[in-house]
Amino acid sequence: MKSLISTSLCLAILLQCSLGTALAASDQTFPEWLEHYGAWDRLEQEIAQAPSQDSPDTILKRAEVYLNLNSPAKALEIIEMTPAFTDPVLEARRLWMGGQAQRGLGALSKAVLWFTQAATFMEDSAMRRQFKDEPDLDTIWQDVWLKMYWSYESNYTLSRDTQKTALDQVLATGQKVWQTKFWDTAGALLNPAPIDPLAAASPPPAAAAGTDQTIPVLTAQDTRLIAKAMALVSLEKFSDAYTAVSEISSIPARTFWTSIVIFVENGSLPSNLDVFLEGNYLKANAFWAGNILAAHSLSRSQWYLGNPDSGPWTHFRNNILNMDFTDATKAIDNELGSMLISEQTAALLNNFKLALSLANGEFLSSSTIWNNLNKKSLPITLRLAGLLAFKEDFKNVLPDQPAEAYRLYPVLSALSGAAGQDVHEKTDAPFWTTAEPSKLRRLAKEEYPLDRLLLLAYWQQYFEKTPSPDLAKRVAFLFDDSSFGIQSMIYLADHAAHAKKLQLSAYYLNRIDETTLPPNLKVSWLDIKTRLELDSGRQGAALETYQQMVATKEPLPVMTRLRMALLYQQRKEYKSAQAELLTMWDQRASMTTALQAETLFWLGEGEYAMGDADKALDYYLKLAWMYPQENIWCLTAMYRASLIYEKRGKYRTAKKLLGTVVRNAARKEQREAAKARIDAIDKKMGEEKQESQSTLVYPF
Repeated sequence: MKSLISTSLCLAILLQCSLGTALAASDQTFPEWLEHYGAWDRLEQEIAQAPSQDSPDTILKRAEVYLNLNSPAKALEIIEMTPAFTDPVLEARRLWMGGQAQRGLGALSKAVLWFTQAATFMEDSAMRRQFKDEPDLDTIWQDVWLKMYWSYESNYTLSRDTQKTALDQVLATGQKVWQTKFWDTAGALLNPAPIDPLAAASPPPAAAAGTDQTIPVLTAQDTRLIAKAMALVSLEKFSDAYTAVSEISSIPARTFWTSIVIFVENGSLPSNLDVFLEGNYLKANAFWAGNILAAHSLSRSQWYLGNPDSGPWTHFRNNILNMDFTDATKAIDNELGSMLISEQTAALLNNFKLALSLANGEFLSSSTIWNNLNKKSLPITLRLAGLLAFKEDFKNVLPDQPAEAYRLYPVLSALSGAAGQDVHEKTDAPFWTTAEPSKLRRLAKEEYPLDRLLLLAYWQQYFEKTPSPDLAKRVAFLFDDSSFGIQSMIYLADHAAHAKKLQLSAYYLNRIDETTLPPNLKVSWLDIKTRLELDSGRQGAALETYQQMVATKEPLPVMTRLRMALLYQQRKEYKSAQAELLTMWDQRASMTTALQAETLFWLGEGEYAMGDADKALDYYLKLAWMYPQENIWCLTAMYRASLIYEKRGKYRTAKKLLGTVVRNAARKEQREAAKARIDAIDKKMGEEKQESQSTLVYPF
């Protein structure tokens, strides 16, 4: 009894000491303690019940909690509903968290603008430290500035001055924080020093380091041929357009413009880029490899004059085109002289007259028509023809809406350069620049850091050698309107799906407009969607998505077929599963031997489930014979075959199969299961005959 009391007393003292030590060590409030352990959900509840809910610290703490709960939308809602604080430290914190919330929502441009505003309330040393502590902010800052700069280049509206102010602010912050050569170069190009009129004329700029002077220089005649071809394409006179571009003097340029005509006619991209690769024409190769025209490939009617689906227009146009040029011009003028035509019809007829004049090489007479047109309403081909024929200012042909201008500008500026009229000679390398691939990094990062196509070429080269999510994120953000950007977004969705980050994968997938994808990319998009639906338990939806994949008639990923076959088997839809597996077996030459063996195994399983043990046995035995090196599938098939033989009373065959399983199984469970079956068979067989003894049974 005395011993029990002593023990109890010791325990009480120990517990009291332990409790006292724990309490003494914790000088945190309950919310601080929750924050220390990352219990953000409970911390939010504590803050919401706090008496000082409307104090700046409490408001910002709630926003911080939602950021840590990965709820940036809720955090941004709190931040945006809170008026600016008078205290610079608090206001800097509010704006900074707003930038983090925007970044969490994937709105990088907005995030950078919020961070820029936050910087105005920080001291320089604190600002540099906080900016450098934010993950990958240096690359994000550069990419956002580039995207803003390219948008600024394409904008000739009243909002241009506002864009310039934002560009300068982001640039100044970038220069102050990171102090790299990119920001020095960007600053000099965005705000060039004024030219001294008394200074001697400077010599022509030297070629960039690493470039080759043997670049194809298009002649003025070549440029006129391209303008003529584009006018012909606008009228859908493709045969004549091919004839025009075939007369271009430079072989690479001739190949490039022939590919443009083919693309506008039927949407096909060139299958062979060897002429550009062999000649080291970096930008021409990047144009096609990155598919700069992706955003303009869904409907090619934007390239044609009039509505190509309108019967009356097509009939009228073809009648005019069958006349000689003089009669055709008179016929259009007669129509224009009518008092009954609408303003819209008159505009179309004037556009038709321009296209007809340029298509016939009448450049001098067509200049009057060009000057009296609404150039912003022309199809892309005619805008380009006018740019080349009359050296028109870009601001007169781009749409008034900044978003539409930003979408069209990269195409028109690249095509203008490809026709011999480079748009930004100070910031962009000539379109037909040649350089060894090893010089591409220097060109893109040091000589011409603002050149869109060179950066695209460099990132393509780098991604092909070393694909990574980090680079894919940059490509998907900066080149979202190109095929390369869309492929990078699909890569990100696929990478996240493999890592079982279903929400992140769905985010990337939903950023892509699936309806605009070509068939091969559409299959990739649907494949990831199928896997997400399977992983989230939505089997019915996965089957529907898979049927959409099949409907594309494109080759399907073999692992997706296998997943769907197993899903069909799980749902007892054995015939559907069999069809998928047999398709896989027909394509086995492209599969690993492990996958070939697995395909045979599941074919056997399906036949057995449908009650055809003979066919199942054929698959199992064929697998074991053909793929002895695929240990798991081979031994599992032998085990399954032994069960069929045992059921049929073929005990000796069953035992031989099981004996091989026991000798070769890597897993203890498989060995033990095979031994158990052998013991059961021995009991059924009774005393075994000697090996030399005949298996022939005499009934009498």
